Amino acid sequence: MEDGATVSLDWYPGIKPQSDGDEGKPIALVMSGVGGSSQEHHIRALDFRTAVAHVRELNPNSKLVGIGFSMGANILTKYVGEEGTMCMLSCAVSVCCPFDISVSSAAMNESNLLNNYVFQPAVMSTLKRAIKRAQHLELDSSINIDQERVRNSKRLWELEDEFLVKIGGYKDLNEYYAKSSSVHFVDKIDVPYLAINSLDDRITPPHGIPMEKFSTNPNIALALVPHGGHLGFLTGFPPRIWFIRPIIEFISAIV
Repeated sequence: MEDGATVSLDWYPGIKPQSDGDEGKPIALVMSGVGGSSQEHHIRALDFRTAVAHVRELNPNSKLVGIGFSMGANILTKYVGEEGTMCMLSCAVSVCCPFDISVSSAAMNESNLLNNYVFQPAVMSTLKRAIKRAQHLELDSSINIDQERVRNSKRLWELEDEFLVKIGGYKDLNEYYAKSSSVHFVDKIDVPYLAINSLDDRITPPHGIPMEKFSTNPNIALALVPHGGHLGFLTGFPPRIWFIRPIIEFISAIV
C-alpha cells in the first residue's frame, strides 16, 4: 500500500478463482466488524478501496459484490457512496451498519449491564490485542500517543480519543465520528444496496439510520426488522441465522 502497510486477503475456499478454472465467476468481498475473522461469517477489514482495486485487477472478468457486517458495513457503505458512479462493485449488502458512528459510540459508552459486562469488555479486549500486535510498527514521530492511557482505558471513547483520533490525524472525537461515518454518503450510492438492521440493536440504534435518504435514493433498500439485536437475527429451533438467505437472493438477482 502507499503508506507501506500490508493488506492480506483470505480467499475462500482457499484458492483464487482463476487458479481452478473459475475465471469470470462473481467474487464477494466480505468485511467484518471489530475483531472478526474469516473463520466466522466475515473477514478483517483494513483498506477496502485498495483491496477492491487489487481484486478487480486480478479478475477483470468477474463481477464483484460487497458484504459488510457492523463496522465493516460502515466502511463498505462509505466506500460505495464515495465511489458513486465509479464504484467497482455490482452491488453491496450491509448488516447492522452503524451509519452514524457518533450514535453508535454513545450507545456503546452508555453505562448499563450489557455494555459494562459484555460489549465494552469484548470490544476493548479485541482492540487492545490488535494494538499490541502492531506495537512493533514505527509511528510518525509527530503522533504522540499516551501508551499508558491506551493500556488503562476502560471505555471505548477513551481508546478512540487517545489512539484512533491521533492515528487518523483527526482534531478530536467529533471530527473522527463525522469523517468516518457512512451516513453522509448513503444518498450518493449508485449501485443496488441492501441494508439489514434491527430495531432492538443496542450497538447500532435505529435513530442513527438515515431514513430520509433511504426514501429518496432509488438504488438503496432498508430491511428494518423488530428483532435481531446486533448480528443475531436468529430463527427456528435449533436457532439459525436467517439473514444469509436474503443476502444470497439479493446478490443472485443482481449478478
